[in-house]
Parts: sequence; structure tokens; C-alpha cells
Amino acid sequence: MPPALSVARFLVPAALLLVGGRPAATDAMREGAQHTGYPEHAIRLLVPYAAGGGADFWARAVSERLADRLHVAITVDNRPGTGGNAGTAIAAAGAPDGYTLLLGSVGPLAVHPATYRQLAFDPATAFAPVGLLESSPLALVIHPSVPAQTLPELLAYAKAHPGTLTCGTNGMGSPEHVAYQWLVQTAGVEIKHVPFDGAGPARKALARNGVSMMLDPMKAAMPAVQKGSERALAVAGPARLPTMPHVPTFAEAGVPGLDGLRIWTGILAPAGTPRAIIDTLNAALRDVMAEPEMRASVAQVGGRATPGSPAEFAAFIRSERGVWRTLARKTGLVGVVQ
Repeated sequence: MPPALSVARFLVPAALLLVGGRPAATDAMREGAQHTGYPEHAIRLLVPYAAGGGADFWARAVSERLADRLHVAITVDNRPGTGGNAGTAIAAAGAPDGYTLLLGSVGPLAVHPATYRQLAFDPATAFAPVGLLESSPLALVIHPSVPAQTLPELLAYAKAHPGTLTCGTNGMGSPEHVAYQWLVQTAGVEIKHVPFDGAGPARKALARNGVSMMLDPMKAAMPAVQKGSERALAVAGPARLPTMPHVPTFAEAGVPGLDGLRIWTGILAPAGTPRAIIDTLNAALRDVMAEPEMRASVAQVGGRATPGSPAEFAAFIRSERGVWRTLARKTGLVGVVQ
């Protein structure tokens, strides 16, 4: 990977990134700043997950570059808890002045509205979207000790040995839990669900063979798969990843309905933040994501850079919310978390 973005654990496969041409983005940023005087002091970027994870990596990588363009400090404030809901709620209650931002993600913004009975915020109305950062398809990865080289072989083994395999997830009501439930219901197999408090503990359990498998975004699983400490059996994309052409999609492997499920992050502000400020932030973000290092990193792992806007990110979130709500209904996981 390019030196400026060299990251051992978190690559960016199949990313959908909001980028634009550097000159146009910079001009829009300057124009917005002239109209608003924004920003005049430091900005806080709330990350509703623990430091050291994938979301935290993206927050720090992007905030450093945004700070250079906006000429103010940007502080990353990690507020983990309840699958990202705690920190997201704090951001929702922030002043709509552009100085409190959120690194939002698929869980709190698209999945939890269906799987949680109650949230302290309404993701449909609490935020003003700024821009999408990245997305990565879910992949089914297993410990090498599991006697299966393909998804059909895994499912055959599960049917022959019901209840002996285990699947770790990020927790009850998480995107990975919904995907797991669809997998076992569609395949008609008995694989025990083992919920963890976040992706980090689940990955550690898989590494030590504490669980047989997990559903993980490919950006996080890829290093372990490349080392051989995990085996990828299927990826939830519309097509195979160019960097891992040997890994079929779920549909190709005989389990339809999961293709297109992805884990993503983006930048949002509290609802009511002035449009001029949102436009300034979006222009700066597009300028950051247009950096050659960013583009090269995306291309290296099969990603594709596309233009974006706050309106397009808002439409993306609405679409994702519909996809996950439909899947939660089909799996019986609506309101599963009290």
C-alpha cells in the first residue's frame, strides 16, 4: 500500500468512497468558509467505538487530513458502548454548529433502528449527513481447523454435526448477527451463535479457535486470510473481489440473499447544522478522499472512487436502512434487543 496509508489490519476492499476533483472541492470549501467564517476553533469527532479498531483508524486517518484543510485541530473522541449507540446518541445531542461531528456507521444508523426496541436517537432525523468514507462487504471466515474448504462443505459438515460449530458476532442485533441468522435459516443448519461485545473480542476468539467462524468485513479479515490464519469461504458482494478472486460470493456458493451487505462509515453532523457548514465539510472531505494515496489504496484492493454529496450520502443511508430492516423482519430479529 502507499506509505501514507500503510495499515496492517485495515485495508479498503470494494470501497464506495465520496471523492471529487481536488480543484472543485477546494474552491467549494473556500467559498463555504468565506460565507460562514467556519471553522474558527477546534472540532470534535465522536467515534462510538473503542480506539484501535477499524472505525477509529478511519476517524484518525481522515481527521488528520481534514484538519490540514480546515486549519483547525480535530480531536477524536472515542465513546464506545452498546454497539455504537452510546456515542451516536451523544453526537445527536450535540450543538448544530459544525464543531461536533460523528463517525457514523451502519449499525446505529441502519441496522439498530430495526433490531433495537428503543434508541436514544432517531437516525432518520437526528443527523445531517456530510459524506460516506468507505464500505466493505461482509465475508464469512472460518478457523483453519474447521474441516471445510468451501461454503457447501461447511454447511454439509454443520448438517452432519448439528450444534458443534459456533459463529461469533459483534453482539445481539448487530449487522453480523442479522447476517448470521439469515445464513443459518436459509441453509437450514444449526450453528451456535456466540455474541461478543464488539468485533475485537470476536476476532480474538476466532484467532484462538474459541469460535469456529465469524462474519467480518473483508477490510478487517483480509490480513488474516492472506496470512492463512483464517479461511474466507464467501463474500457478500455483487461480484468477487479482484484482490481475492478465489473467494466466491454467497450467491455463487449457494446462499442467496446476503450479497450486497456491507459495513460502512461516514461523517455526519447534528441535525440543524447550517447547510453552508455541511457543504464546507463535504468539500474538505472530498478533497481528502481525492488524495493520490487514498485513491491508490482503494484501487489496490479493488475499490472504486465515485463522486459524492451530502444528499447522496443521505439517500445511501435511507437505502441501507430499508435493506437491513427487510432482512431483520425475514430473520425474526426486529426488536431483538431491548
